[in-house]
Amino acid sequence: WFQEERQKAPDAKVLNREVLRLEASLRAAGDRPILCFLHYPPLYKGYQCPELLALLEKYQVKACYYGHLHGPVIRRRFEGEQAGTAFSLISADYLEFVPKKICE
Repeated sequence: WFQEERQKAPDAKVLNREVLRLEASLRAAGDRPILCFLHYPPLYKGYQCPELLALLEKYQVKACYYGHLHGPVIRRRFEGEQAGTAFSLISADYLEFVPKKICE
């Protein structure tokens, strides 16, 4: 969820709810390697969502796949590793509509 600089009460409420939902899912994974799939990117050029990034680090998420970035905005993506989590944009147009193989 994009919180960005313009923080509004309804946006904060949605973000907090999503943080709780994500943490419940990450906790349920137990000791298994964790892959996380999000619609919105938790970080991209010029933006980070510290609440989500803290959870990914806390639960040692192996990889985070996200979408939402399309067209010219794709250039703002973050692909790489941060705090032990590999991040990948998997929006269809970015992948030229070829599915990305994630695991064996």
